[in-house]
Amino acid sequence: MARRRNSSSKNFGKGNKPEYATKVALNEHFVNGHKSTVKTHTERSKLFYDWLDEEYDIRDIRLITKDIFSEYVLYLKLLMNEEEIAVSTATNRISTVNMVLEIIRGDCKVRIDEISKALDKKRCYIRRSIPDGMDISQVHNLHKELIANGHPRSAAIVLLARATGMRLRECILADLPRLTREAENNRINIQNGCKGGRSGAFAPRWISVTDEILYALNYARQVSPAGSRNLLAPDETYIRFIRREVNPSRPLMKLHGIKGPHELRAAFACERYKHLVGTAAPVFPYPERAGIQDRDSVHTARQIISRELGHERLEVTNSYVGSETR
Repeated sequence: MARRRNSSSKNFGKGNKPEYATKVALNEHFVNGHKSTVKTHTERSKLFYDWLDEEYDIRDIRLITKDIFSEYVLYLKLLMNEEEIAVSTATNRISTVNMVLEIIRGDCKVRIDEISKALDKKRCYIRRSIPDGMDISQVHNLHKELIANGHPRSAAIVLLARATGMRLRECILADLPRLTREAENNRINIQNGCKGGRSGAFAPRWISVTDEILYALNYARQVSPAGSRNLLAPDETYIRFIRREVNPSRPLMKLHGIKGPHELRAAFACERYKHLVGTAAPVFPYPERAGIQDRDSVHTARQIISRELGHERLEVTNSYVGSETR
């Protein structure tokens, strides 16, 4: 027999835990049918509840407000902008929370109506502006300022992102001792924190070692918490690190003309393009791109850059270096 919604009891009377209450509510809504749909929405909503528990210590769906839901959207937007999740993933997660809250609450009072607008979904996938941080001295100045202002681990992220092209999550979860050992053979393999489970022998992502990479790895190991192989303390979650270390350091990054780690990833890609092709990346003004480009060399360079950035599709490099056919 279906349970009646009780707004005066925890999780509207559907259960003691949000994820269980959600599963109960979905099964009631779909009359115990649509098993795969229920499973999908239950799994997506659990990601929301985990964030809710971490950020607000909330384990009761009744306490979720529109403002809290909006904060979750901002969190997803951050993950999306740092390439940790796709636009479609962020959209699906918000849609799930919309649906689950409507079903379990019995109203639409806590809802995000214009998801694409909230996520700023319309993005240009062909870069048309020169990435922040092309000048390495600008990056090192920011590095010093972050240290001086009490953000040593954010300073490590800045160096790693610019030197290796790693995503924010990859910088944070990088296995620093392993990378240091690999660097002795002049190549490192980016494996930890990658998107879509791309790790190990199934997705080798080797990058040639430079002095900048050695410097970045050495500093990152210095500020890595005791007992950790990466930038997280043993008792620290990824979400908590973003909230307490990365987000507070962002205003200082912007003050130094760098919007965030993703810009440094693009700067790495543009630098690699110039090294491999011999001319500046397409995003730079034409006078700076003197010389005739060989189509085969450009294609090969884009393949290398795409692989070093952890992508499978060649056209994705347009969002980092621009397009020759603009």
